[in-house]
Amino acid sequence: MEENDSTGPDPETKPSFQELLPDAAHSGNKLQAITAVFNGLGIGLFLGLLMGLSVSPVVSGVVGTITSLLAVLIGLNEKFLDPVKSLRIGSFGLFSAVGILLGLYIRSNDPFAPSLSDKMDEYLDIGYSPEEARLLVTDFIRADSSLAVRQANVLYSTELSITACDFLVYAEESTAAAEVFNTFETAGGIWAKLVPALQNSLSEAQTKTALLSLRDGFCSSSSEGEQRLIIPESILSQNPDQGLDALEQHLRSLEAPWPGISNSLEENFTPDIRTKAYAALLQVFNDE
Repeated sequence: MEENDSTGPDPETKPSFQELLPDAAHSGNKLQAITAVFNGLGIGLFLGLLMGLSVSPVVSGVVGTITSLLAVLIGLNEKFLDPVKSLRIGSFGLFSAVGILLGLYIRSNDPFAPSLSDKMDEYLDIGYSPEEARLLVTDFIRADSSLAVRQANVLYSTELSITACDFLVYAEESTAAAEVFNTFETAGGIWAKLVPALQNSLSEAQTKTALLSLRDGFCSSSSEGEQRLIIPESILSQNPDQGLDALEQHLRSLEAPWPGISNSLEENFTPDIRTKAYAALLQVFNDE
């Protein structure tokens, strides 16, 4: 039997794995090096600022995931690196750190906000008297120190989850105090923490009224299920023991539900009781 002739045109030769590796002798020119550093600078500074300015753990988690994927895809094995790629990776990491520090500085110092003297001048220019302008400006000063605090903004706030509002509707003014306390403790979350905090400062009847007032304020009738409560830092930094009027005036200047809560507590309690109620409420907020 005649054997088949195996000779013939050679199939297209495929490059080997070693041939696909970067040439170690290739170092790139000066323009490539500058471009690589610029690429790493832009991406790194952007991600660093995003992480430094954001208080959301979701953003930090996403950026961390992207950075990890970048390290996996590029790899840190020297066989896969050339000098240009090394410059790009190194500049990315360096300027990511610079961006984070810059973002933290901006978030901590709020350099773009007007100073207290600028605010004072603005109030005077639009017709307020010096006493009225001074009162408005000092609304953003700590009651227990001479240090100025920045005006609250989106970056400086605490977000709480408000749940079980549909369960708390069964607690009414006619319900016994012990049953109201049990309902709030069963609801869990911030409601369960408010009960002992208010009980430590107020009487049983006062605690019951305060809880119902807070429930009416925090539980919006137009929303169902879980709600998000934004607590500006300007509230958390207040000291009701030394500035009840300033605190209540500030609450009335904010968006709902704060004006309603301030009005409800003012209708039901004397100034000394309101001071104790606000102190307990702020203690719970700051513990979150």
